[in-house]
Amino acid sequence: MNAPRYGALDALRGIAALLVVGFHLSQIGMIPVIVPRAYLAVDFFFILSGFVIAHAYENNLRTRLTLRSFLIKRAIRLYPLAFLGAGLGVLVLLLKWILYPEKVESLGLLLATGALNLAILPSFLGATAASHDLFPGNGPLWSLFFELLINLAWATFGIWLRTSTLIAIALVSLTFLAFFASQYHTLNIGYDTATFWAGWARICFGFPLGVVIYRERHRINAGSRQWGILSLSAALIAVFAIPADLTSHVFPWIDLLIISICLPAIMMGGMTQMNSTACGNLLGGLSYPVYVLHFPILLMMSGLHQSLLSKWNIHIIACMSVLAVLLISWMAWRLYDEPLRRVLTVMTCKRGEERYTRPSPSERLDGASQSDGRQADVRV
Repeated sequence: MNAPRYGALDALRGIAALLVVGFHLSQIGMIPVIVPRAYLAVDFFFILSGFVIAHAYENNLRTRLTLRSFLIKRAIRLYPLAFLGAGLGVLVLLLKWILYPEKVESLGLLLATGALNLAILPSFLGATAASHDLFPGNGPLWSLFFELLINLAWATFGIWLRTSTLIAIALVSLTFLAFFASQYHTLNIGYDTATFWAGWARICFGFPLGVVIYRERHRINAGSRQWGILSLSAALIAVFAIPADLTSHVFPWIDLLIISICLPAIMMGGMTQMNSTACGNLLGGLSYPVYVLHFPILLMMSGLHQSLLSKWNIHIIACMSVLAVLLISWMAWRLYDEPLRRVLTVMTCKRGEERYTRPSPSERLDGASQSDGRQADVRV
């Protein structure tokens, strides 16, 4: 019997990824600030990741799926697009070095940083050109690094932890997040060398919480009201659109309220909607490539505007940027990611294993997993 498909969660993941794009567009000055808290989409991705990974793998890991097989599956699922996104990030750094060498580090340092990022490893080598980002050419990849680590930890020992233990881990992590929020006055943290440890707190809160929601889904569904996808999407947009200037004195505490109450509630509302639609499937399929590819594309479009298209209206450039992100993401998904994953799956399958099929929504993380964002001051 096929596992149930959570169509609404697919759609919500895609909408969250698009909101991250909007957040970064405003950060680089292409559009007004519309969703100032969309960096919290990363926390939504982390919660969603815990849910879908538990849904797809928890029972199998306890019975017949080996740790090695699980890690291979996750690497095949995540790495091709992550490598492409990191490669675009390296290209951005090299272009900066060629055009504005005085604004970036030495070529050797850039290449060393790029090599680490291509392996989805953070760089602590400097990156002053990007405010000491862990992934200076493609900031959102920081959340994917933590996603990979939590996948490893969860498959190694997390599947055997009791639900009460997972709740305790999430609560302890939330306490650390409250401390970090008081220090940095925002939860837009974890993406750079200064706030690296806050990234651990974010993933160790969201992922276990998602697993708990999955394990308790039957109780939750029994008492849940059925919310439509439009209502859930509106709620997601609304919480990310809460103005920063109206809540400056309680800004970090609003962030904490959103990740601990609002986002889990939206997540639980989404898991009650089992029907898939063509639009939801498209949004879900695009969510990961959009998340891991959009930032270097936006940076290159911004650079193109500054160097060659300075007389063009910035809003036209913004529309072109969004179209470029969507088109490149779709092409990367259909023409690069799916074929490559099919080949890699066949190469790693043992004789007699089930042949490759397109992943169901329960096997799509992402992010992104993912997810994250930014650069200027952004890094989801």
